[in-house]
Amino acid sequence: MRRYCKIQEVCLAHMVASLTAIEFGVVVDDLFGKTKGPLHLSFVRQVAMYLTHIVFEVRIAGVARAFGRDPSTVSYACQTIEDGRDDPVLDAKLLELETALQAARQLDVLQPTQWVG
Repeated sequence: MRRYCKIQEVCLAHMVASLTAIEFGVVVDDLFGKTKGPLHLSFVRQVAMYLTHIVFEVRIAGVARAFGRDPSTVSYACQTIEDGRDDPVLDAKLLELETALQAARQLDVLQPTQWVG
């Protein structure tokens, strides 16, 4: 796992959530709301939390902080989405998102040295 500062965790979570929200046709701000929201919205949030953890290797606690959730909620989300990969349609969509996010990760835009003037 990579170590990120809290600001980086939040930036990564918002980047992942933005891409995920576009892909699933929801409003990104709703993924960070205090309430669970409708089932579809909860699922999209779970996908975003899963991708933040898997692609960027943000620790569960960091993902939880960034999304304003409990670490056990993030753990559950990651397990749920991983189990859901048995569905070929979901797996294909996740693969597409992972590929796009891996490309962003290769840019390494969130390195601390790039944040200093």
